[in-house]
Amino acid sequence: MEPKFRWNYDYSRTLWMKMFLAEPDFPNGKSRVFITFGQALEIIKAVDRLTPGVQKIMYLVGWQGLGHDDCYPEMDVVNEALRCEGDATARESLWRLYEEAKRYHTVVSFHVNVSDAYTATPCFPDLVKHNAVVNDRNGVPTPIEIFNGRDGYKTSYKQFWESGLFKRVFDRFCAVTPVKEAGTVHLDNFCIAENLNPRTGVLEQDEARNRMLDYIASLGIDVTSEYTYREAPLRNESPTHPIRKFYASLGEDMTEVPWESVPIRTLGRIPATWWTSGMSLDDCMQIPPRLYSGHLTDPALLRVFYGAMHGEDIWMKSGPAPKDWEREFTRQFCTLQVPYFYLNRFDRLSVETREGEHTVRFADGVVSQGAAGRITKNGAVLKDGDNVCLPLDEQNGTFIVYSEAGRAGEWNVPDAAFDEAEARVLTSEGEVPVGTVSVCDKKIRLDVKPGQALILRAKS
Repeated sequence: MEPKFRWNYDYSRTLWMKMFLAEPDFPNGKSRVFITFGQALEIIKAVDRLTPGVQKIMYLVGWQGLGHDDCYPEMDVVNEALRCEGDATARESLWRLYEEAKRYHTVVSFHVNVSDAYTATPCFPDLVKHNAVVNDRNGVPTPIEIFNGRDGYKTSYKQFWESGLFKRVFDRFCAVTPVKEAGTVHLDNFCIAENLNPRTGVLEQDEARNRMLDYIASLGIDVTSEYTYREAPLRNESPTHPIRKFYASLGEDMTEVPWESVPIRTLGRIPATWWTSGMSLDDCMQIPPRLYSGHLTDPALLRVFYGAMHGEDIWMKSGPAPKDWEREFTRQFCTLQVPYFYLNRFDRLSVETREGEHTVRFADGVVSQGAAGRITKNGAVLKDGDNVCLPLDEQNGTFIVYSEAGRAGEWNVPDAAFDEAEARVLTSEGEVPVGTVSVCDKKIRLDVKPGQALILRAKS
């Protein structure tokens, strides 16, 4: 199983996250800012110190208009409230952030949306003219959801594509931002809404969505997205979703079909999604993570395969100051992301399920036991709950050692490509040397304090 395109990044071995910058305050005509472009750069620097050498992508949320869920489907107005002092425009600050972030193993890109549409956006009359907004059965544009207190319409992909409006909107986005330079973009909520008049069903909308994805790929840009898209006619995964009420106005049968029987039609075009919802155990065993990766929503699957950490939730809860988010970020990176990187190196061979919990056997003697939170290699324990000692690189020359509660004693390093290594504590301000460790009988001795992450590098 191969991707349709050669992607710019291997998302199964890249730390890709979102950062929520701002949201609209429409009653006051302002942007409610949580993180400015300047603060974003400081977070990126701190993250890089905590994840040394790891390739990272940071998708900015709320960078446009007055913030998150403003302007769509157009994306060519940079949020002026995020401008850095001394810059003439927010666009200047944005481009500078992109350039500076590269020094910290980070590609800055964008969270955008071509599925939603608002009446205030300049292209809305053209969308209506070309039936590129989803209509009810009488041909009237109909809002499906409400965002930031405003009616949210859905674009009808077939008409959006065939009218040429999609290309016009996306090309302007590319002209304003460094998205082509980044080589990746996050298209949020890229699900299908059927147009009831002119009747445009799932298969037609899906074909148009593929044409959009192909066009973006022709510009040299990968597309990540929000969900696993398994769409059947007149169906939404959640029976309480507003689109169900909209479909019900047709008075037609909306018989549910098993989601497992619906193909993932974007497979090979979208390499990663924020939530890998609608993924079965068989899917996880058969679809390699280099082809499709993300954060599993099934807890039992997440416990055994692990998944991409999000980052966004940490900064939304704790704010931009590293002292307030460093420990939680470190915990998630070490206990979720690092094991995910490690397991993604190996082919998935077989699975055993007992009482809803899975044990997966990988190539090279690697076993992941979901119920225990344990990863072993040829019997040597590499992760046991929140105690982790795993290689960070495929050459096994760099290891991450972490303990949530603290742990002193022996740690297994069966694949270490060194006899001696320098140990340093990872902090958001920089690495703190703690001495040298020696490998003896494929083990090291190390005292790890609670919540502490250490990096081991071969001693030169």
